[in-house]
Amino acid sequence: MKTSWMIEHMHGVLRRLPLFVVLGLFLGGCGLQGQPKLDAGDIRFAAFYSDYLIRSGVSPKDGGVPSPVMSSAGLDSLFARHGMDQKSFDTKLNAYSRDPQLWREVLEQVRRNLRKGQ
Repeated sequence: MKTSWMIEHMHGVLRRLPLFVVLGLFLGGCGLQGQPKLDAGDIRFAAFYSDYLIRSGVSPKDGGVPSPVMSSAGLDSLFARHGMDQKSFDTKLNAYSRDPQLWREVLEQVRRNLRKGQ
């Protein structure tokens, strides 16, 4: 049962990411601060999130029908492919919720990844 809860938790968090973006941009405003640089962990997170979007059907490469649910094994495989685990994912997500500018940069990286077809 814990695995099922974790899958639902992951899907719930990933589905709410756009809300975090809007909220973060609203709270962060358009300040004149310099753009933050993405570190290796940020780039890894962006690659994971891009891959998740592609595999879950949010952004199908071939225009096929979206696959609404990713299995626990699928998520574990995705984490392993990107050198992440649940803890590192949660840590990065918390960091992005505190730094809207950094989150914006990560999303720009995700956009570039999706355009390239990762």
